[in-house]
Amino acid sequence: MIPSEAFIRREPYFTIVTDARYLSANRTAEAEREFWASGERDVAEMFDIARQRVVVGFEPRRVLEYGCGIGRLAVPLAQRAEHVTAVDVSPSMLEAAPRARNITYCQPGALTGKFDLITCYLVLQRLPRARGLALMRELLDRLDDGGVLVAQVPFRRRAKPLDRVRGAIPGVNALVNLARRKPLDTPLIPTTTYDIGEIRELVRAAGCSDPYLVFTRHGDADAVVLYTRRIARRVEGEAPRDDAFIDVKELIARSSIDDLNRTAEAYFASVTDWDFHLAKPFSRADEAPAMLINLAVLLQGLRLSPGDVVVDFGGGTGWLSRFLTQLGCRAIVCDVSASALQIARALYERMPVVGAQPAPQFLQYDGRRIDLPDESVDRIVCFDAFHHSPNPAEVLAEFARILKPGGIAGFAEPGPHHSQTAQSQFEMRTYGVVEADIDIAWIRDTALAAGFGEMRVAALNVPPFHLTVEQYDDLLDGGPTAARWLDWTRAFMRDVRDFFLIKRGESPLDSRHSGALSCTIEATLLDPTHVRVVARNSGRAVWLPSGVEPGAVNLGCHLYDGNGTLIRLDHAWSDLTPDKRAVAPGESVETIMTLPALAPGRYQIELDLVANRVGWFAQFGSKPARLAVEVT
Repeated sequence: MIPSEAFIRREPYFTIVTDARYLSANRTAEAEREFWASGERDVAEMFDIARQRVVVGFEPRRVLEYGCGIGRLAVPLAQRAEHVTAVDVSPSMLEAAPRARNITYCQPGALTGKFDLITCYLVLQRLPRARGLALMRELLDRLDDGGVLVAQVPFRRRAKPLDRVRGAIPGVNALVNLARRKPLDTPLIPTTTYDIGEIRELVRAAGCSDPYLVFTRHGDADAVVLYTRRIARRVEGEAPRDDAFIDVKELIARSSIDDLNRTAEAYFASVTDWDFHLAKPFSRADEAPAMLINLAVLLQGLRLSPGDVVVDFGGGTGWLSRFLTQLGCRAIVCDVSASALQIARALYERMPVVGAQPAPQFLQYDGRRIDLPDESVDRIVCFDAFHHSPNPAEVLAEFARILKPGGIAGFAEPGPHHSQTAQSQFEMRTYGVVEADIDIAWIRDTALAAGFGEMRVAALNVPPFHLTVEQYDDLLDGGPTAARWLDWTRAFMRDVRDFFLIKRGESPLDSRHSGALSCTIEATLLDPTHVRVVARNSGRAVWLPSGVEPGAVNLGCHLYDGNGTLIRLDHAWSDLTPDKRAVAPGESVETIMTLPALAPGRYQIELDLVANRVGWFAQFGSKPARLAVEVT
């Protein structure tokens, strides 16, 4: 039921935003201010997302708002563009809209030309489905080269049973309005839903970028706000529409590895102010959350242990390597740019890590071979770097060569349409770097052929999905909120690829790996200063002997008073194996531990094993031995 012109003339605000506050009988000056303020907020968010996700420095000149109503969005759009064409089917709406020198109001039949930005909010849901799809095609066709479309597309409606009756039986809608104390002719405004997959294919068929989706809700409808950009493509026999568009495959074909190495070096050599690079991942507030979440996913999947040798491939200015060093790993910062490695050295000097950690290594890469021995590293981390490689198959073969059996290479990379994004086009056009698409199926097959055994892909979500307490409970119960969360996450993951390649074979586990540590301890008090201890290795890791850093397993003693209150955590230490030998899984060792003399009194002593810089075995689930001691 489409609102009549008479109803629109009487209720222009409510027709746009179906909230009882905007009915003429209820509408206050404060409600009107909120109505217009909501338009400013929507447009500000639209530009923010477009600039972050679609076009860097987005500044449209010619804007079309389709379904403008009384200008809720047209007014703030006109403050950001040279000219806005605001279209609506309703003459009453256009008549009520505020006038501005750079806004032209018209009906659809008078619309002409192409635009840099087209918006379509709260329109598709009110059209029959076939008409809505036709409108999407028309709007996509009106995008100029490089132009952006922002459209709200409903995909699910929670229709109430009464609404179906109101729309199907004459007179019922008037009775419902009467019961709700609304004007009898208040229409039941329909909500048409669309298949997001079909919309995405329609966008791609129009020659536009894979859409970026923001999930939202309006009334009883779940919707996405879709952002896409028209990309000019070269068609055989047709003059190119946009000579600025760069095909990454063509860029790789016409550039040698040495050329690309020089390009990377020229960029870093031109950086005179290093502060931005030295501050990573906290250089920009808008980028930091995504970088930190991706970093956490990588660190978790790499399963690092102190002492691991980790190559930070494409490590650039070393911010990630510094974190690896702080974790106790021996980091190797690997990059083609000598200037980038110079900045990385400065980072370690200006922000030294805490404690005695392994010194980093700085390794220049020639773009072909990583200058490290076969099977010499435990892990490889590749944070937003692999997609810059013009020879990915050779890089994967090098990773397989230098990794130890069972070693892991972890990647945080973009998606399969990365080269087409505005940011990638800007980077390739401005700096000449490769911004390749990430095809994880191809990477998996190539990696398996090179010696890797399997691939694991991480599911994650960076944009926040904030809920009320009730919605959170609904998500945990598997209700409609869970479906919304799943749709939200799936949309995000289309443009993100965090994955891990595990090399065939197994690396031996030692006491640097906390998950493989377990023991049983039997203790006998010989006298107040001597304890006989028998410790059995019931875990899967070899216990490294004293003197090996990190991971050496020693015997430790905690001191408590007679009531069990801790007096001293590090009361005594002892070598587990005085002959400095390793202890294999299943093996037992016996030793006599000498304790410091105590003042007269009643005490408890607790004996446990500790892997140096890894943790006490009790922290990993083993049961320590506790004895009562009385000193007279």
